[in-house]
Amino acid sequence: WFSSYHTYSEILMWFNQLAKENPNHVKLVPSIGKSFEGRDIFAVHLTNPNNVEKKQVWFQSLIHAREWITGTTTQFIFSELLANRQSDLIKNILDKTEVVFIPIVNPDGYTYTRVDRLTRKNRHLINGGDGVDLNRNFPAQWGGPGASKNPNSQTYLGPYAASEPETQALMGYFKGLTNVVGAIDFHSYSELLLRPFSHNETDTPDEVVLKKLGDKMVKAIEKVSGKKYSNIKEVELYPCSGSASDFYYGDGSKLASFAFELSPGSKASNGFIVPPSQILEVAKDVMPGVLQFLEFV
Repeated sequence: WFSSYHTYSEILMWFNQLAKENPNHVKLVPSIGKSFEGRDIFAVHLTNPNNVEKKQVWFQSLIHAREWITGTTTQFIFSELLANRQSDLIKNILDKTEVVFIPIVNPDGYTYTRVDRLTRKNRHLINGGDGVDLNRNFPAQWGGPGASKNPNSQTYLGPYAASEPETQALMGYFKGLTNVVGAIDFHSYSELLLRPFSHNETDTPDEVVLKKLGDKMVKAIEKVSGKKYSNIKEVELYPCSGSASDFYYGDGSKLASFAFELSPGSKASNGFIVPPSQILEVAKDVMPGVLQFLEFV
């Protein structure tokens, strides 16, 4: 499966099959809402069955269509957790935690990358533009720095906050979950672990805790893979308003919210295009960090 990239429908079928084979551990929610072009945005829940009230962790990928490696990475995380659900570390995590995956946040954009590989935005073409950047469309300081009002810009924020059906679907489903303690939005590229805020330089009230958790995560990655991910505030990369990770952090919940910028490093000339031969390497590199997150969040 991980020797190549797959289409939207192949990925949905893959998750469907795993849900059928593991009905006690996996629940596939066929649609949490539809994209602009009418594709279902699906969710997948993974946990060990017991009567414990679970904390919930949210993992999402492919909010930016061209960042293909993020989709394969969340698929890998899912399959590793599922396959190793009885091993001590992961059993301990899944006994207490329900992991909620939104594998393809932007199905229209992702589908369109088969035509135009570097498409980033969704396919809601407004005022002659080429789509909305969903990661500037959330009601978290929407319209602030690092977002553009030009419909042709890569960071076009949309006509108003949460204007896009994809944004609305994520927000609605997220708000319906009762016990979310952490969220990671997977992006590429640059090998960074980013904590809030993304829209201004103020420390969050949780700066100390989040920095410490981030340090644990990047140290675990380096120990296993030798890759040096940097643990910084998102705004230090560049300011960006209306982001998913600020929304998840600040939606009254103050949960541990990170954006993970995967390999390659920031100097790569063609960083969005990761050869299929590197799919597993990138995912395996970050897995120890993800396990730290799940363990300590």
